Amino acid sequence: MSKELYLAETRPVNHDNSIDKGIQECLHIGSRKSFITFAGAGSGKTYSLKEALDFLKAQYSDDFSRQGKKIAVVTFTNNAAEEIKDRIEQNVVFAVSTVHSFCWSAIAGFNEDIRKWYLETIPSELEKVQDEERRGRAGKASDARKRTIIRLTEKMEWLAESRSFIYDPNGLKSSQNALSHADVLKIFSHFLTTKPMMAEVIVNKFPFIFIDESQDTNKDVVSAFFELQDAKSDKVVIGLFGDTMQRIFGGGEPELGKTKPIGWTTFDKKMNHRSARRIVGLGNQIRYEDDKRKQYARDGAAEGYVRYFLLPHGVPNKDEVEAKIRETMAEVTGDTEWTDTRSKETAILILEHKMAGRRLGFDDLWDNLSKSSSIKDRISEGENAELNFFSYLVFPLADASLKKRPAELMYILRESKSPLLETSVFDVNKDDPLALARAAEHDFRDVISNDKVSFREVLEVLAEHKLLRIPSKLQSFVAHSEESEIESETEQKEALLEIEEEPEGWDDSEIAAWAEALETDFFQIRYYKDYIDENSIFRTHQGVKGNEFERVMVVMDDDEAGGFLFSYEQYFGAKELSPASQKKRNEGEETGLDRTRRLFYVTSTRAKSSLAHVIYTSDIAKVRENLIKKRFAREDEIFEF
Repeated sequence: MSKELYLAETRPVNHDNSIDKGIQECLHIGSRKSFITFAGAGSGKTYSLKEALDFLKAQYSDDFSRQGKKIAVVTFTNNAAEEIKDRIEQNVVFAVSTVHSFCWSAIAGFNEDIRKWYLETIPSELEKVQDEERRGRAGKASDARKRTIIRLTEKMEWLAESRSFIYDPNGLKSSQNALSHADVLKIFSHFLTTKPMMAEVIVNKFPFIFIDESQDTNKDVVSAFFELQDAKSDKVVIGLFGDTMQRIFGGGEPELGKTKPIGWTTFDKKMNHRSARRIVGLGNQIRYEDDKRKQYARDGAAEGYVRYFLLPHGVPNKDEVEAKIRETMAEVTGDTEWTDTRSKETAILILEHKMAGRRLGFDDLWDNLSKSSSIKDRISEGENAELNFFSYLVFPLADASLKKRPAELMYILRESKSPLLETSVFDVNKDDPLALARAAEHDFRDVISNDKVSFREVLEVLAEHKLLRIPSKLQSFVAHSEESEIESETEQKEALLEIEEEPEGWDDSEIAAWAEALETDFFQIRYYKDYIDENSIFRTHQGVKGNEFERVMVVMDDDEAGGFLFSYEQYFGAKELSPASQKKRNEGEETGLDRTRRLFYVTSTRAKSSLAHVIYTSDIAKVRENLIKKRFAREDEIFEF
């Protein structure tokens, strides 16, 4: 088959310019022209959003500033919000936030309405769980249901009185009055569609609302915005930006790309400014099985490289094999950067964080902590307070101590408000105010000089000498010294606050997870920190959306990942669909195959110049056959290792 058939067609760089002009024609109060902009990989979605914002700033900035109005930009993640803020000139007329923050800001203070919403919704949820418990069997599932029944019953009793509510984005203070992400979205969607006054407040404050990554935005929230625009089309313009093929999070609107509300304008960006022709061509072929949208590469774009490396499951020396694959890619492409594991322009994409843990050396820590579903998601995003205590405070302190950098040590102790630097300590030791701090740091260094020291041993020496203040949830794992001479005023005040604010108890799974994690090697924290800070070349398939790199290696290994939401084995034909999945597919419901296809598209379109797919499989022959059949690969692009 001709090589040209695998390469994307090209168009001039300005091929999509008319779309930005079309969007600007919608951006007038009273235009009644809300819109959806579909923007595939590398199409310049953020550029179009920025152009729209710059246009509005020029038109309305002065008037809006006087009237107290703003232009809302709502996106899915904190990282996306920060990227948009970096792209636009700082101006008070812009209100950039995550969807959760936007929704909370709208409902905050409506305490009685929130209380009534819970009182209306909890009984049906409680009845459903009670019914499941009556029909279910004894065991872990039953125990979980019983805990849920107790929790919901206690919540109903607590709601009998007037209450005030807070939003707890990190889930660290999960008290009765703390709203979760999910509840914030549900309550906002309900209020916006049932309380005309809230709708009026929203459109008066935000005449223009842009929703970025709209394919991942909660479908109830999107539906509520559709209803808002329908009711207030003369007062608000809503613009959605996104790409349904890049919907990889749960809860998004699956029909967004297939249907749209009456009266909405649709724009379709067709250029891919990021990638070489072969990579754009692969993206088009993946989409052909879904929405058949096709992109063009830029005129003059390089041909680029796509290669597939097929390996059997159970390969014992994956690190060595994957290093050899990068060497092969360097030879194929003539690009020696493929072998540089510190290159910022190279990414190795793995399906689960634990795969990075094994490759980087923090697998014991990760495996133990991720046993708790309560903290698994937070550690994957670097948002667990207890782990961050070790990552961003204890490890830098240990590093400075081992390298004997006194200035750095003092900076960390001051910034962390170490009890050893309290005025009361200095008053007791006037002749040598830092004597206790030096002695504590000396003992700390002795402990961490053992490269096999455990988290528990490090925690104990910190607590014994009060070198740092221990997070409340970790305090139960260390023996506090009753003979300590130090009990600062700050500690006393914070202890009182913790009594008021701490939840009644830990989730049992958290206690068990931390008990095991504290026995692991402390210096695994270095590798975890590098990974979370994106100082390694490893990223997850899901977490890389929106990023781009010169060269990308995608590792697909269902066995090692151990997940159930995605199946590359089924997608590439090595395994048959289960009867349940086949039934869903026949009925038009989403299956793991659909999710895997979208994930394969996302990972395949991150590369600018060269792309390597590493597929561990139970049936190499089947995968090879299907790669060729689907026109994902030419014969000469497939290697068997």
